[in-house]
Amino acid sequence: MPQNHYTVGYHDAEQHHHEICEYATDSYEAIKDAQEDVPFLREHPHFVDSCINAEVQAMSSLMAAGIPMGH
Repeated sequence: MPQNHYTVGYHDAEQHHHEICEYATDSYEAIKDAQEDVPFLREHPHFVDSCINAEVQAMSSLMAAGIPMGH
């Protein structure tokens, strides 16, 4: 199964926002990988705030900028 690029957002105990990029087959796997890669998230897995597919995020940015996506 092909892997996609995800950005996993999380906060620390002081409410500072952080992001880590993961390659995974789905968002669930991306979050699990982030929890394994970031020692803080191993102890606090519920501090994950978001998981965004980078391709979808890029397309949304283009659409918000008014750039036509084709006809």
